[in-house]
Amino acid sequence: MTELSPSERRTELNRRLDATLASADAGGLSLARSTVLECPDRWFGQLVALSYDAAADAPDADAALPAATAVELLRGYCRLRYDLLTDRDDHAAATDRDTTAVLLAGDYLNSAAYAAFSRVEDGPPRDGFDALTAALQTIVEGFDAAYARSAAESESLLDDTVGALGEGAAVVGATIAGIDDPGREPFADLGRGFSAARHVQRVLDSAGPDSLLPLDVEERDLRRYGAKRLREAEAGLDRLAGSADAASLRSFLAERAPDAIRSEPQ
Repeated sequence: MTELSPSERRTELNRRLDATLASADAGGLSLARSTVLECPDRWFGQLVALSYDAAADAPDADAALPAATAVELLRGYCRLRYDLLTDRDDHAAATDRDTTAVLLAGDYLNSAAYAAFSRVEDGPPRDGFDALTAALQTIVEGFDAAYARSAAESESLLDDTVGALGEGAAVVGATIAGIDDPGREPFADLGRGFSAARHVQRVLDSAGPDSLLPLDVEERDLRRYGAKRLREAEAGLDRLAGSADAASLRSFLAERAPDAIRSEPQ
């Protein structure tokens, strides 16, 4: 089957997400829908699908879409958990959302993500399911650790949330394609690094509704962190050159690379 373009894949992911989130409206959880649909770029879902395409011997354009949908639902979960974190921090602008509503919407997106992943053709591969669960566990533990402190430590928070989600997205895509350990390691590095570095740039630009705002870090330190993660990501992508057809993945990441932080001092 012909590989989907990013815009075609985004359209299909939006269609699947809209169908999934219809039940949220029926259950009085419209916050779940609005949270997911406010981030239309589908970065993490694209990362799942392109990692799958790079790793598969004969990629099927539809094969990774259930997993990509699941990861986008977990992205919404991350945003809601961050709302709870900033709601109780003296240095952040508190949201006006009801805590119970946020918790219920987050639980819904968590469950919906696993339901979406179960639709992977021939059933969810065990390793792919484990990779998704490992990413979620890191995210939950990262937020719990940040919540226990008086303020979120931005670098750790970004590693454990957007970094973990990006790593999970790339590893899930590679796993569905049949890649075993240690062949998944470059995917883990590029997924974690590009996602964290991209998010740093979005924070600095105040771009996008899903930016996790830095609460206790200087801009120079945040830029240094982003540049480091970008170097790690590019090294992971380079390691795929001899073992995977990563042209589309490389093109997608190059077009969206946070060039403004590339030359920051080490």
